[in-house]
Amino acid sequence: MQYEYLFWSMAAMVAAALVGGSLCGRLRSVGQALAGVALLAAAVFAAVFFLSRSAGFGDQAAMLSIAAFMFSLVIGSAAALLTRRILRRG
Repeated sequence: MQYEYLFWSMAAMVAAALVGGSLCGRLRSVGQALAGVALLAAAVFAAVFFLSRSAGFGDQAAMLSIAAFMFSLVIGSAAALLTRRILRRG
């Protein structure tokens, strides 16, 4: 049961990174877009750390939150840069 919760949580985190990255891609400059993605990744880090401790993953909370931060940063950056490219061509 815990691993099913972990799977759906990570799927939700990836979806949030995609949506957040695409929204950050609409900011004025690349620097602002990547700074927005970094803030989103920091918020994901905090949320995953808090939720994993309360969901029975207390001994793995640090590892899960760092992994979520890195995944969110990479996926969000890719979504932001792709959104900027699409909007620039359109």
